[in-house]
Amino acid sequence: MEVSTRYPHVIIVRLAPEILLKAPATSKKFQKLLRSNMNEGLERSGINFEIIGHQGRIQVHTDNQEKALDVLSRTFGVATFSPIDKIIDGGLEAHKEAAVELYKDLVQDKSFAVRIKRLGQRKKFTSVEMERQVGGCLRPFAKKVDLDNPDVMIKADVAGDLAYFYTRKINGPGGFPIGIQGNAITLISGGFDSVVAAWYLMKRGAMNDFVFCNLAGAAYERMVVEITKVLCDRWGAGTRPKLYCIDFEDVINDLRAHTRPDWWQVILKRQMYRAGCEIAKRIGADALVTGEALGQVSSQTLSNLNTIDEVSDIPVLRPLIGFDKEQIIRDARIIGTDKLSEKIPEYCALNKRRPAVKSGRKTIETEEKHMNFDILTQAVEGARIYDMFDVTDEDVAQHSVFIEEIPKNAIIIDCQPESLYDNWHVAGAKNYTAGKLMNNLRDLQKTQPYVLYCPFGTQSAVLAERMQKAGYEAYSYKGGIKQLKRIYPNGAETDDD
Repeated sequence: MEVSTRYPHVIIVRLAPEILLKAPATSKKFQKLLRSNMNEGLERSGINFEIIGHQGRIQVHTDNQEKALDVLSRTFGVATFSPIDKIIDGGLEAHKEAAVELYKDLVQDKSFAVRIKRLGQRKKFTSVEMERQVGGCLRPFAKKVDLDNPDVMIKADVAGDLAYFYTRKINGPGGFPIGIQGNAITLISGGFDSVVAAWYLMKRGAMNDFVFCNLAGAAYERMVVEITKVLCDRWGAGTRPKLYCIDFEDVINDLRAHTRPDWWQVILKRQMYRAGCEIAKRIGADALVTGEALGQVSSQTLSNLNTIDEVSDIPVLRPLIGFDKEQIIRDARIIGTDKLSEKIPEYCALNKRRPAVKSGRKTIETEEKHMNFDILTQAVEGARIYDMFDVTDEDVAQHSVFIEEIPKNAIIIDCQPESLYDNWHVAGAKNYTAGKLMNNLRDLQKTQPYVLYCPFGTQSAVLAERMQKAGYEAYSYKGGIKQLKRIYPNGAETDDD
């Protein structure tokens, strides 16, 4: 007969094999933490549930199966999970009757196979015997039995006289429960790399706090806060991550004034490492995590990484060191941050002409002697701290910079490169690249509002914010060019229209 449960849905959760291979005491500790993380994730989803341990697995009983499945798909330490179609008590005969009732329509005109897994010590029949008998009852309703590549796979976990029937086996993220490996600081920029690097540390059981060295103002900061919030909301159950936002404007100005352009990229990274290490010291983090991949940019050659590492007094972990960009972007899609990260401009390239790809520690130390390190200390002291689970949508809203309608008296500024401006632009828009706009800012009048746009609305947001600080009424068009094109019924509007 069907077993009655408190909630209408039951999900069987299987632990990652690495957890089960640990020594008994260690495995027990890992499983306890996994259940705690699952509990927190399910609670935050706003559903009713109960977690029960059973035969070396975990059962989730809930009133909302879809939300529970979504949480489990993002809980590290979960290998696979299966929503249960029905739980049947009464032994083999009851199991056979239930299988026919459940699956006779599903297997019609299809090939099928039955797989039974016996759990516990009470085993009246072998798995093979049960598979043959249950399969034999279903055979008259199906096209054929196919043990190698069936259209339908029917499975059951059997413990004593109880059978848990299911057809879906969904992959979880695997890894270890977050919190089992201590704490790390991730240097996060909002781009693909640093987010994916943090995710891999989380997958191996490390808690993450984040340090963001802001090179481009409040609009950029809000973008990074939003990306970090998505990462933590989706994957950080069981943690209480914080984001430390450090204004690097004065640090960069000092660097530019007192060091050679050849070394700017390397020295900037060293300053970021120093900032990260200082925050790590304050919160007791054990390692510094970066998204660097070997050879991806000039500062990520072996020579430069060796020079940069010198300033860190804790281990530097680089989960992506051997990855290529395509693989990193694929992982970002899994994480759910790819659409946000692709809008982040490249701000770290201080010297785009000929940055050094080789460096020596003594050379850089000599170069840095001209710098004022009190500026970095003050920047770290003034860090803004966000508790990521307390961040609201209002905190990352960009009302002061972004605008969705263009005022009639606004001057429209197109921030694309000239070649792209020639290809498409809004009628009447003036073309200013970022450098040209800031160099000619004094030539612009402050008597009218300005609306800036760029491909994604991100670089224009930074420029609009700088104009606001200089006393202009300036905005970035929300959604960028893609959104602008939608408001014209006949497509792109150009000066030739």
